Amino acid sequence: MLWYDSRARDHFIKFSTWDTLKSWTGDEKTSAFNDLKSLQISIVGSVVLPGDPDYDQARMLSNPRFSAFPAIIVYCEVDSDVATCLSWARMRKLPVVVRSGGHSTGGFSAQNGFLIDVSRLNDVVVDVSERTVWAGPGTTFRKFNAKIEAFGLHTPGGACPDVCVGGYMQGGGYGFTARIFGMNCDQVIAVRVMLADGRMVYADATTNRDLFWAVRGGTGSNFGVLMGVKYRLYEGEKFSGFSIVWSLADNAAAENAAKALSWLQKNFMRAHAPPDVGYQMIWAFEGPQPTGKQPVMMMRGMYRGSHENLQAILHPVLALPGATLQALYNSQPYSSLNKMLLTEPYEVPDFPPNMTPMPPPEAKLSRYIDRELAPEEWLKLLQYFLTSASPYTIAAMEIYGGAIESQPALGNAFIHRAVYCDLFLDVFWSNEAEQAEMLRYIEGWSQLIAPFWSGFVYQNYPSPVDLEFGTHYWGAVYPLLGMVKLKYDPDAVFSYPQSIVPVVDPTWKDHDIGLSDPIECEPSW
Repeated sequence: MLWYDSRARDHFIKFSTWDTLKSWTGDEKTSAFNDLKSLQISIVGSVVLPGDPDYDQARMLSNPRFSAFPAIIVYCEVDSDVATCLSWARMRKLPVVVRSGGHSTGGFSAQNGFLIDVSRLNDVVVDVSERTVWAGPGTTFRKFNAKIEAFGLHTPGGACPDVCVGGYMQGGGYGFTARIFGMNCDQVIAVRVMLADGRMVYADATTNRDLFWAVRGGTGSNFGVLMGVKYRLYEGEKFSGFSIVWSLADNAAAENAAKALSWLQKNFMRAHAPPDVGYQMIWAFEGPQPTGKQPVMMMRGMYRGSHENLQAILHPVLALPGATLQALYNSQPYSSLNKMLLTEPYEVPDFPPNMTPMPPPEAKLSRYIDRELAPEEWLKLLQYFLTSASPYTIAAMEIYGGAIESQPALGNAFIHRAVYCDLFLDVFWSNEAEQAEMLRYIEGWSQLIAPFWSGFVYQNYPSPVDLEFGTHYWGAVYPLLGMVKLKYDPDAVFSYPQSIVPVVDPTWKDHDIGLSDPIECEPSW
């Protein structure tokens, strides 16, 4: 019998391709070739280099606005792959960035240097009796929800099914049920992190508790490679849903919507909204493609309870001038309801099928609102939104309060608790002329919203031009994150334009967060 080693065949083909690369000459070429060949042979995953047939696809992120050119990309498949990559990158002094799903709105999922892709580390193990789950960093929420819903369980997750656990959790993690249960990072019981020197550490409320604090909201590619997340789960995967709409088609309609927003702040946000309701306000242009789109403001959300109770809860909202019930959804699994809320009757935003590229390039600007705005202030924002030249522009208010606000103020590195909402503007374009116009438009929005802004930004919606990101994401605790960075990644191996800088801040020396604890490594089994 002839035994056929397909892996050896694949390596032979890959090495033949590398041998034809023109970026090296003479002895340098031989040395680099042997070096990379040794790396590929020593791992289970795949090495991708500039010049490889799949390099241009491998380097791309979900947002085509950004175009990084990593010196080397490795798709890791097992823990030892990550350790090998870190050792290899450290020896060659290459900065490391980790990518799980590639959805960073600032383009930070890939940079020039060494890109460790963990999308294949996507195991999901549910413990039904304890109501917990371990998930790999590359687990998409499509897979994650399918696994836990099969057991009638739920924990807050992302609206986009292609987003992965790794980056999402480390930035906080908002979704339709966050008001009901808390942010995604609030559900984390423990994490496994591989440090830059290859050590695997376990962190929870008692072990490596400074790292446990920092990784939940401190963003990815900072302290180590997140290898696994343990979540608590909740019984009951089904929710009722609703969609209410206000027209923005004329001045009178926009005034009604502005008054509704003011009323909602006073009567249906933070402590005044039922704790079992989670919702978002979405400003968009809805209608059939390619024409017929009309500006609207939508209130879409979920309720942990019966369809009948939801109707009673929504009664005062529907009594507001201009409010129209668009849909009520019977109790159903979170994942299916989440899809309905974002796609029915039209997807938000609703791109034409022939738009190129797809998805189109995007810019997003996040601003937290922590005070009540008067109707005339909301009207200014609504009127500016309506000046967009693109029917694909959206503004969304991710409503906070409830279980988000009830968490301890410094329980983890996600500090944005006492706010009404994160209000973000999202713009898209398909060519350079549109790009220039939409970037001018979003800059105008930035200036207009400045008087209403708390000074903070949701770190899961980073902007690549935010020079004050540390203060905007973390405020006064940013120096503390720098101390955690110094302890776990003192050489700043994990580095990108908005990575945390290792620092020593003596003003935090007495802070009871465990900075003086020794690093406890996970045993090798």
